[in-house]
Amino acid sequence: MTPDDVEGSTYDYSGKHYILEAVLIPNIGHLSPNSACVLVREMIDYFFPDGFPPTSTVGMVNSILGMSLIILFLHYISRDSLPYPPGPQGYWYIGLPNSKVPSKKFWLTYTEWGKKYGDLIHFTRFGKHYLVLNSLQATRDILDKQARITSDRANAQLDRISHTEEITSLHPYSDKWRKSRRLFHQILRADATSQFRPIQTRQIHDFIESLRSSKHTLKDQISTVSQKIMFEAIYGLEISSNRDEMPTNSRETLDVDVGAGSIITPGWDGFKYIPFIQYLPSWFPNGQLIAAHRVLGQMTQDGANKPWDAVLKKIADGDHSSLIAKLLSRTDPENHEEIHTIKWFGATSLAAAADTTMSAISTFFLAMSLYPHVQSKGQEELNTVLGKGKMPTFDDRPSLPYIEAIFREVMRWHPALPMGIAHDSLEDIIYEGYYIPKGTSIYANIWAMTHDASIYKDPDQFIPERHLREDGHFDNINSILAYGFGRRVCVGRYMANDTIWLAIAVTLAAVEISGLPNENVEDYYGDGALW
Repeated sequence: MTPDDVEGSTYDYSGKHYILEAVLIPNIGHLSPNSACVLVREMIDYFFPDGFPPTSTVGMVNSILGMSLIILFLHYISRDSLPYPPGPQGYWYIGLPNSKVPSKKFWLTYTEWGKKYGDLIHFTRFGKHYLVLNSLQATRDILDKQARITSDRANAQLDRISHTEEITSLHPYSDKWRKSRRLFHQILRADATSQFRPIQTRQIHDFIESLRSSKHTLKDQISTVSQKIMFEAIYGLEISSNRDEMPTNSRETLDVDVGAGSIITPGWDGFKYIPFIQYLPSWFPNGQLIAAHRVLGQMTQDGANKPWDAVLKKIADGDHSSLIAKLLSRTDPENHEEIHTIKWFGATSLAAAADTTMSAISTFFLAMSLYPHVQSKGQEELNTVLGKGKMPTFDDRPSLPYIEAIFREVMRWHPALPMGIAHDSLEDIIYEGYYIPKGTSIYANIWAMTHDASIYKDPDQFIPERHLREDGHFDNINSILAYGFGRRVCVGRYMANDTIWLAIAVTLAAVEISGLPNENVEDYYGDGALW
């Protein structure tokens, strides 16, 4: 019998009419629906020549066992015969050599590779599989719809040496992660972040004053306001600038993490999966990266311990006003696991402020420098709606659609982490006829998605109007993808959005941003993923 002998997906068997669809055969992407139906039909004939005996217990057991064997058979043939997604070829075990793994503005390279390989790009490094997703559809299908099996994080021995696994956003998918996530959601959910707005407002107004008088660089001042908000909101601590000891430690920890083979750069953490690499001497090739992880371990611990010790001292002195103090007051002093979770909640919050918020505000300043007509239009809306010289507040946000459009375009134009943080797969995945093995590090190329010319006309241009319809309402386009996907989406996005929006609105109301001589935006970005 051949597939052509079957009419669609139906057939008669033992006096009954059956409708058998390919959807009943999980992950059988390499077979057509007709071929799959024929295969199952012939296996049923083999296992059950006399039909299914529904009234016999023994027959029912045999039926279940037989169908289990069929499913198991299909499970294995569908994986063994399917190809990996397309991508650049490497060498045995080593995989793609260093010379071919993008490290400078890598999101642009993967976007360009997408023209050759498509939405999915696969390669290996030291036995580790990597997958880059270049389209929003593929990302939704794999990271959102299959979040149950694509929400893990890579966790090598060197990650334990560096203590980066203590950062909540880098936890493996586990009960520990779920407990930390619940704490974050409790504090940073959309209806809870209004408690931080007085702090955000005061610190952003101070930031505007510093723009007029400070001798620090703009980058330092933006970093300072991002850190000040988080130190005060979480720990109740005041810092004078980003160059104080504690914020400096947070930023340097992030810098070393990126330089030591971070999971934000596809393939460059591959060396961590070499067996027994933690025992190799520092003079061994790439031994400096092993040493960097040990240094990173101490820095990560310091980044968590120093503000923690400072807030404990304030509590001992009778000051219980900080968020950490309030959390501890509701926690059993003997519950060391819960106290540990609270401690690393604070450290994770500082790490977030050190990159995404700072990067987005920096992008806004760059955009206003390169597109002065956008700045003028935003200022015109503020003057018309609020009156000249009045500072906008969070309550004014619904009345300022063009300011909102500027905010959304900032988040689209240059996302802080252009490829996010890798998700690791907990199980094998079959997608569009390709085999994605368990343990694959999966990256969403957010840059490629927010610069998709089929969705965004002239994607490299900063055009806030693209988010607005003629009736003044917002287009339903997915411009804010920078916070990630699936169960790993950033819990702190609501607080971050508030900070970024208010910084944009108040800056436009208070100061004039001068233009830059060079209109090539790429000249103002570094080679890394962050500013």
